[in-house]
Amino acid sequence: MDFWAGILTLVALSGLMGWTIVPFTSAVTWYCEWRDGNEINWGLDTAFTVAVPFAWIFSIFEIMLLYGN
Repeated sequence: MDFWAGILTLVALSGLMGWTIVPFTSAVTWYCEWRDGNEINWGLDTAFTVAVPFAWIFSIFEIMLLYGN
């Protein structure tokens, strides 16, 4: 896998998936819910903000490593 292909993949996914803003807005939402006394559903929110993007990156990098040569 080429170094620049990896960088371009990260840049593309940051733009498409909103990685630069999602953690900030999720933190603000969780803090506001906590201050209001609402119970926070950590499972689904955490999965979509953390686990799903990393799963995409892992699968894309694995495909690039296996079939890029």
